[in-house]
Amino acid sequence: MLILTSIMKKRIIIFSIVLAIAVIALFIFFRLHGTYDRPKNQEFLGRIEPEKDHHRTQEGERVTISLEIENQGIIEWPASGSSAVSLSYHLLSPQKDMIRFENQRFPLPQNVKPGRKLNMNIALRAPLYPGDYLIEFDLLVEGKFWFNDPGDSSALISLVVEPWDWPGREKIPDLVYGKYTGILSSIEEFNQIFKLIRITLEKNKVVFSGKTGSIHGFSPGSDYHQIWLRDANTIIPASRYFYSRDYLISWLEEHLFFQKESGSLEDWFDSTGNTDKNTTETDQEASAVQSAYQICRLIGKNWLNKNINGKPIIKRLDAALDFVLHTRLAAEYGLLKGAHTIDWGDVDIIDSDEKAVYTDERTHWTSDIYDQSMFFHACMQLAEMWDMLEKKQNAEKWIQTAHSIGSAADQWLWNDPKGFYRVHIHLDDFKHSFDEDELFALGGNTQAILSGLAGPEKAQRIINAARERQKALGISTISGTLLPPYPENTFTHPLLDEPFEYQNGAQWDWFGARLVYAMYENGFSPLAREKMIEIIQKNLSNLGFFEWDDPNGTGRGSDYFTGSAGMMSLALFDGYFGVKSGKDFLNLEPKLGKDNGRIHLYIPGNDIFIAYDYNYFPETEKITFQYNSNFNSTGMVKILIPWKDAKFDVTRDGYPLDHQFTSLNQDTYIFFVSDYKDHTVEILRRKKTE
Repeated sequence: MLILTSIMKKRIIIFSIVLAIAVIALFIFFRLHGTYDRPKNQEFLGRIEPEKDHHRTQEGERVTISLEIENQGIIEWPASGSSAVSLSYHLLSPQKDMIRFENQRFPLPQNVKPGRKLNMNIALRAPLYPGDYLIEFDLLVEGKFWFNDPGDSSALISLVVEPWDWPGREKIPDLVYGKYTGILSSIEEFNQIFKLIRITLEKNKVVFSGKTGSIHGFSPGSDYHQIWLRDANTIIPASRYFYSRDYLISWLEEHLFFQKESGSLEDWFDSTGNTDKNTTETDQEASAVQSAYQICRLIGKNWLNKNINGKPIIKRLDAALDFVLHTRLAAEYGLLKGAHTIDWGDVDIIDSDEKAVYTDERTHWTSDIYDQSMFFHACMQLAEMWDMLEKKQNAEKWIQTAHSIGSAADQWLWNDPKGFYRVHIHLDDFKHSFDEDELFALGGNTQAILSGLAGPEKAQRIINAARERQKALGISTISGTLLPPYPENTFTHPLLDEPFEYQNGAQWDWFGARLVYAMYENGFSPLAREKMIEIIQKNLSNLGFFEWDDPNGTGRGSDYFTGSAGMMSLALFDGYFGVKSGKDFLNLEPKLGKDNGRIHLYIPGNDIFIAYDYNYFPETEKITFQYNSNFNSTGMVKILIPWKDAKFDVTRDGYPLDHQFTSLNQDTYIFFVSDYKDHTVEILRRKKTE
């Protein structure tokens, strides 16, 4: 055995230190100069070569990037399965600081053998903030590893993101008249979802020449190029604050022009004059009435007497609902019928191709809660429109029809042990091998609440059921459409044959946002705020509204889905900010609680602006609410109180304010009648000793 002398030991230590310093220096040198190639698993080596190293686009926009990818490893890359290789990227600042590590995944179109190359064109969504960015592409095996450490990849491009330009874009909301809409919230997610709503509408607006003149409207999303009736109905809660009267009315007048002699309305029309109808559905006519109701409340009742192809709008709406009663009433149950689809969906259970949206002799018929709720709502709204025109007898007909449908729905569809409405009942001898009564249908049950078909007690039980199903099945937001979904291969169409895809249990904010609004309207404001933020965070993570999302929240289907933007506007503006407005009415019902927010809403259709500034001061436990509008009448102001069992003083413009209290489930409000000529209300919580 050799015994090291003291001198030898010192030399070894010194040599080791020098060697370590040299290695570290070389590492830093090569790292800074981008040529260091760290040791890698030889099975997974790849090269990514962008076609262009510079791109320019607008915030929230899709930019197409072409890449060449080469497998430089020793094994084949699978495009599917547990070890599938996919493409993604990291978002960096110009200084290469990490902004966002996790971003959208892009599956490889095919397996890639060693030494082989493939070309990919990806549509990458730009950030929601303007500025200069770097995009670093990399490959990964999901849940296991990335090919490179951040900063290692040479696949780097620059991205310049420019802002969208719209009226009031750069304006800080104030409380004076202005033809713009904007918000400023202490909840940053709300500011960002407002921008996403605005971008989504801009991406989908269409203008073309139609049968009734110049048509202004919105397509449902990037994968749809027509104006769909059911979608357009749900866009109005957003579009009313940004676009002219033409965007409110022209598209619906065109739909009414295409109405059949029977009263039937089409699903869609396009710029060439083509139309079609998914006959599996029973909600087109109800959607038209609901749209008309929103419009006439914004611009006035006289529009209902306008002639479309020789017939007044109000009579066309009447004929539309009559068509449904005459052709889709299952007399034995007193319920409307439609094809066996999933909840509000339009794909039937028997077909695997384009025939799935049409009924024929093979159709299995059902009566579902969604159709009953939509029709009930439309009947009540048509009655109100007839009443506006002082046609009491016509109004009474539709009130009675609504009550008949509502009573039958409660009798046949309400599932009392479960606390929600059945998705449907079967009208033929078709049977499943499982209990459909276990399935919670978000769409129909939410519409039952919003229509008033489900009273307060049922509404509370439905909301509880939705929360319980979300938690039990691990869905990332309240937007899960059918929980649990139909088992595998119950439906034959490839869109629905797997659980948790498309309408078979996937997340649809088109309905989840409606449920959030229903929570606000039924006295569950804290819960509504929580669930709305969940949905918004998912959308911001996806950088957009998708048609649907998987249970984890990954976007699927059509991008820039306008109906979801419309329903999120309903939850945000009507629910959270509590603005209820029209040509002849204005109520303010802020539910901000301990948040702060300022809004300036402008409705081009009636030239009305509504603005307020709400602030909560935790140090003094005081709320200030300053509001102003050019609405020239009085209305109800109802303010959510964030303290439980507390006493407080209320003043308006420095003087004691006569007010009343009301409570609904978890919410307590003060309310009073007011004009809207720039007032400031203060609510000061008293100390416990007072």
